[in-house]
Amino acid sequence: MKRIGRLSVVVMLLTALRTETGIGQVPFEAATTGTQSGLKDSRDIQTIDRFVPHVSTADANLGRHVELFVRERVHRGHHSNRPVVLMIQGATTPAVPVFDLRFRNYSWMAFLARAGFDVFTMDLHGYGASPRPRMDDPCNTQKSQQYLLIPYPLSGPCPPPQPSYLFKMAIQSDWDEIDRVVDYLRDLRGVEKVNLIAWSRGGPRAGAYAAQHPEKVDKLFLYSPAVYNTAGPSGPPPILPEPGFLMQLGSLANTFSTWDGQVKCENQFRPGIRDAIGTTILDFDPVGSTWGDGTLWRAPLQNTLWGWNKVAAALQIAAPTLIIRGEFDTQAPEPPQRDLFADLGTDYKVFVKVACASHNLVWENQHMILLHASEEWLREGTFAEQSTGSYFVDAKGRVHPE
Repeated sequence: MKRIGRLSVVVMLLTALRTETGIGQVPFEAATTGTQSGLKDSRDIQTIDRFVPHVSTADANLGRHVELFVRERVHRGHHSNRPVVLMIQGATTPAVPVFDLRFRNYSWMAFLARAGFDVFTMDLHGYGASPRPRMDDPCNTQKSQQYLLIPYPLSGPCPPPQPSYLFKMAIQSDWDEIDRVVDYLRDLRGVEKVNLIAWSRGGPRAGAYAAQHPEKVDKLFLYSPAVYNTAGPSGPPPILPEPGFLMQLGSLANTFSTWDGQVKCENQFRPGIRDAIGTTILDFDPVGSTWGDGTLWRAPLQNTLWGWNKVAAALQIAAPTLIIRGEFDTQAPEPPQRDLFADLGTDYKVFVKVACASHNLVWENQHMILLHASEEWLREGTFAEQSTGSYFVDAKGRVHPE
């Protein structure tokens, strides 16, 4: 795949252009001459990239003043009096390629902005344009993937002692960063509550956050939420940080191969979208994308997790919650998602399964079902005009009760 390196420069330029307070309000078209795939912003929807100041609670850079990358998509000139949405990423991929992919009509953020929402997404620690503490050292990559880094930047296996940083990240710093950005948005837009959308590993990030801060969350939209355990721990383990490797490598080859294993329908996705996805992911890691064969990027290894269980779902999540998944998704299995749905204590909850769709529904031909479902849920608290129940959407977009 031919790389378009424009955004790598953009990410570094945005960092240089941030203000002394760390809140860099840089209109996208003012900072660049194009977007990830060479398209300009449409005339009606504006993009603003920000850096929100935060004192890190991640052990790898504990107590340091950092800046969290936040992107906004909003109808030009209409920032006020619109419901606020914050979109939370999954385990491996930066936020922008998932939620703001510049390919045809696949930008979820732009869709919701046109529908009347003020839409934000953020990169947590370890992703995209936010800090990646201790991740410049390739020897902090999990051992099973270090062969991918030979002959560059590694000439051979990392010599002992390795890794140079001996611990995993933990879910608490994710929640702290979400809370920092939520409070920033509440102050910025003068709202009491925000809506949360999350994908995959974003499930425990956004879902458990909503359990801890019901006063700040209006509605919850969980797209294939991962790793729910109805009997999982409510509190952290006795020893934190947990020993282990800090970093994993995302790989375009592995991402697309895993996706191929979930493609069961003819024309389930447009082949051309993969170039846009790959280019955008790699451009959001100007360092990692120079490692190995040039198709890798850095992300935290699966972090230490707690607080994503029946106690949180049944007793603490007050927000109306919709769970949606693709029928062929094997990355986030359906049974734990059904457990989550059953455990939810809110009176307003909906489960949706979409035909001819994988874990990557957001990048597939059925993606408009996902986008329209989010609009209706966040606006009305309903799916197909229903506020409760379980539904199946067939390949023609018809809704069937389960």
